[in-house]
Amino acid sequence: MILFLIGLTFAEATRVMTAVQIPVFLREIGASVSQVGLFFTLAMIVPLVLGIFGGWISDSIGRLRAILLGSLAGILGYLPFAFAQRWEVALIGPLILAVATALIQPSFRAYIADTYPAETRGRIFGLSRSFIAAAWILTPPLGGFLAMNYGSRTMFLAAVFLYGIAAVIFMFLLRSEEMKSSAPSEKPSLKSLRESFTHIFPIVFAGGLLTWIIISDGIRVFAVYLSSNLLPVYLNDIGLINKQGIGMLEGVNGIALFIAAPIGGWLSDKSSERNGFMLGTAVFLSSFLVFILAEGFGGFALSWVIMGIGAALLDPAYNALIARGAPAHLRGVAYAVVPALIGLIALPAPWIGGQIWEATNPKIPFLATALLGSLALIPAWFKLRVPADKGISPAEPTL
Repeated sequence: MILFLIGLTFAEATRVMTAVQIPVFLREIGASVSQVGLFFTLAMIVPLVLGIFGGWISDSIGRLRAILLGSLAGILGYLPFAFAQRWEVALIGPLILAVATALIQPSFRAYIADTYPAETRGRIFGLSRSFIAAAWILTPPLGGFLAMNYGSRTMFLAAVFLYGIAAVIFMFLLRSEEMKSSAPSEKPSLKSLRESFTHIFPIVFAGGLLTWIIISDGIRVFAVYLSSNLLPVYLNDIGLINKQGIGMLEGVNGIALFIAAPIGGWLSDKSSERNGFMLGTAVFLSSFLVFILAEGFGGFALSWVIMGIGAALLDPAYNALIARGAPAHLRGVAYAVVPALIGLIALPAPWIGGQIWEATNPKIPFLATALLGSLALIPAWFKLRVPADKGISPAEPTL
């Protein structure tokens, strides 16, 4: 498990090192603020489709095989960024990276859910978040340093190298041991795909736990996507924070994640997943209010710390809730379908946020995120209740 989490950390390092720099890079190659918003809206479409199939492949061929294939796709995904001269060409990168995300994200969550019982699952998800947070501490400042001193394209090539390390680790794991908790390996077929969808979609839309996760988190994610991709643009254009400073802010966020993630896992297990979800959502959204009031690096750093604490509280609860709501043999599909449907809800949000920025005031999208996102607490309070018996079968998701 430790080596598995180290591999995930290297894979995550590529994303966190580059994500906060991509909006600034797009501006450098000629994109307007509204085009930056359009870029991220378009970049969301393919993952919505591929994510569902990635979960099915994970259930079919096994978690590690799916993650290894995703790592190989990730190696290729950053090359278009490294050589793009126009923002339209850079769109090829997210299309390839969507394959990596579709395979890795549901597989690693399903692997953890397969391996650990409900009583400790939140803490293990919190531990995985701490490992991943190590990438948030180290690589964003590195990305900012590379982008400012050697150019953004060098940073993207460094991401290729890090994904290569992740691929080597997963290849070693796949060859050296058979994971007892992995899904049975079989050849994917149209029949198994049809059966997976036939079984998971009635559960998703039955009005039970998965349904209300989608509604509650769908509201939150739509609100967050209104402004999250504009954070680096605001820091650069309005806050006058350079690339290295932006990377350092992501590092501060990673420190907060690293420290608070075990607390989030403990809260999910000892209190309830609902309480972890609600507290994490409230803390996360409050960071956007601090952000628009901030002046100088210290104020922005405070907002990043609050954001990291919120994510650390929210993430273990969210993943543990999905594990409760899905049968074990469909967890890969569930961890793909639920985020895909949430992403579908949030699909127009980045473009809308860019339009709001240009039509009103740069601070308005961030204020809209905090106010609209708080509505997610209403369905979460009333509907994200789990049975008192921690040993309930995840095949019984109806509340």
